[in-house]
Amino acid sequence: MKKLLSLFLVVALLVTVSGCKKEDVNLKIMAPIGSPALAQTYMESTLPSLGDNVTYEIEVVSGVDPLVAAFTSGSHDIIYAPTNLGAKLVSTGVDYQLAATVVWGNLYLATGTDDTFDLSDLDGKTIVVFGENATPHIILKAILDNETYTVPPVLEFVDSAGTANATLIQDPSKIVLLAEPVLSVASLPSNVANLKSINLQVAWENLTGDSSYPQAGIFVKTGLDSDAVDAYLEQVELSIEAALNDPAAVAQMGEDLGYTFPLPVMTSAIPRSNLEFVTAIDSKTALEAYFSYIIDFNAALIGGALPEDDFYYGE
Repeated sequence: MKKLLSLFLVVALLVTVSGCKKEDVNLKIMAPIGSPALAQTYMESTLPSLGDNVTYEIEVVSGVDPLVAAFTSGSHDIIYAPTNLGAKLVSTGVDYQLAATVVWGNLYLATGTDDTFDLSDLDGKTIVVFGENATPHIILKAILDNETYTVPPVLEFVDSAGTANATLIQDPSKIVLLAEPVLSVASLPSNVANLKSINLQVAWENLTGDSSYPQAGIFVKTGLDSDAVDAYLEQVELSIEAALNDPAAVAQMGEDLGYTFPLPVMTSAIPRSNLEFVTAIDSKTALEAYFSYIIDFNAALIGGALPEDDFYYGE
């Protein structure tokens, strides 16, 4: 009888231990090609899983449309996206939270000239701008509005950073707004030999006193396994550190993964993308300051008001 009781207890213990095993999680992740994808390249290249029960798959996309589709359909567990885009979509009811900010501004004005090039040189000039009514337009307008010009610069809008870059390559005397990695494409000697640029992140700091603006972040689906999310975020932070410590090595990883930008472009773009991992809660003050500028520009672009506290993962 004692043997049977002991056997029963052993079986019960095994069942209990087996029942405590965490359920397998496979994270579906979407990241736009460029600075956000480069933030996680080291992890994508070197880490096939996040432990015994957490795997992930990355879809690298081009443009904003796939991001919007992923948010609205809930097709992906984690989405890298502009912070203001995510805030606007969350205000409509999509079930995502901002977990971290990873890109703190990657915008530059560029031209091909032998002369010096700074904000004072924009008096009366035409600037080719992508991202109308989005972050590039908002940041540039806030900076220009703070300058004094005899004749204010005129903004000429195009459909993409690629089109702005093509305009500059065709006529290096043009002044264009570019984002990394496209700025590094323009800076190739075969494209624009005498490229000069104005770092809009520095101009933003001079305007606001903030070191930079929280441009792009990581959004996670509400209710996702918190251990899996935390494990993923920890690896993204390490991935950014690896990229900043050795841009050339991580750029090579990007090339091996099939990223569409040339190796020298990614090598140059990484240090100019202002990659830094900051949790959503620690980003909150900077985000609200940035979102307040957007509200002043056009409140509809952010969903009409500052996000509620539950917008921030871990709040």
